[in-house]
Amino acid sequence: MSELIDIAVIGATGAVGEAIIEQLGELECATGQIFPVASSASVGDTALIANRPVGICDLAEFDFSTVRLALFAVPADVSVEHVPRAVDAGCTVIDCSSAFRSDSTVPLVLAAGLQGEDLASLGGHSIIAMPGSLSAELALLLKPVNAEVEITRVSVVACISASNAGKAGVSELASQSAGLLGGKSAQASVFAHQSAFNLIPEVGPVGEDGYTSVEASTASELQRLLEAGGMAVDVSCIQVPVFYGNSMSVSLETRYPLGTDELINVLNGIEGVSLFEGLENSGLPTPVTDLQNFDKTCVGRIRESKAHDNAFNLWITSDNVRKSAAKNVIAVTQLLLESYL
Repeated sequence: MSELIDIAVIGATGAVGEAIIEQLGELECATGQIFPVASSASVGDTALIANRPVGICDLAEFDFSTVRLALFAVPADVSVEHVPRAVDAGCTVIDCSSAFRSDSTVPLVLAAGLQGEDLASLGGHSIIAMPGSLSAELALLLKPVNAEVEITRVSVVACISASNAGKAGVSELASQSAGLLGGKSAQASVFAHQSAFNLIPEVGPVGEDGYTSVEASTASELQRLLEAGGMAVDVSCIQVPVFYGNSMSVSLETRYPLGTDELINVLNGIEGVSLFEGLENSGLPTPVTDLQNFDKTCVGRIRESKAHDNAFNLWITSDNVRKSAAKNVIAVTQLLLESYL
């Protein structure tokens, strides 16, 4: 990289946007000026960049021609409206929303899985889509397993934390919890029902087939990331009263036999994964005890299925804000800065 690249972070006041800004300061390569951008409601607020407060720019008025790279951490409808503006101004865009994930012309990128031609092709795209937090963590673990023995079926029950709905979700869970403990009734606006001390068995709008948008998109994204269109994927999501960290109970079947020790060896070889093995780690990991300031995907309870041949059950938990979303954005950003911008 011969020059410093200026970067805009869209959604800078949101949970993922704040994590992206924090991690930009940890990049191994130097960046230019960082512009925090958000809606007009946040104008007048500041973001802390390089230990100094920087005023929030208004997204509606932001001039994208002043930056080379725009990192979008906003809802899909906002990306649909403003990503084309950034591209028309000559920006390369990394988008965290679901707006472009199903577009076959837009690369869906998990940084940990990039190699060869996939890596080289990044520089030729104006928009790069980030997978959802569930499919990102599943692909990280299952891609090397699929390469080893071919996975034929994946079944997932995902426990979705409040932070998946951003700061508003965390705030609602906190206020409901405090209110209920104080004898007040729970008022729900972010979630369809009371989230505190409760389980909600659907996350996102429900389609005609009974699956929610999150469940359907996670399945299709995983197939695409693994380049396994014939792999059967079934996903069920539950909203749980946890502030940060998504967790998944996963069952997978493989076409060819694989021993438990062999599976553990494959998982142990994946960068960014922490395994919890042995009886002393029974029931672990958990999002509360093992994800505090820990940017790894935690895996435990690995065991052979008693219901199917060539099948395993395992438990996965990871920080959906700092790790699944922001860290992937930062890794792709670094690749672009080092080689393509």
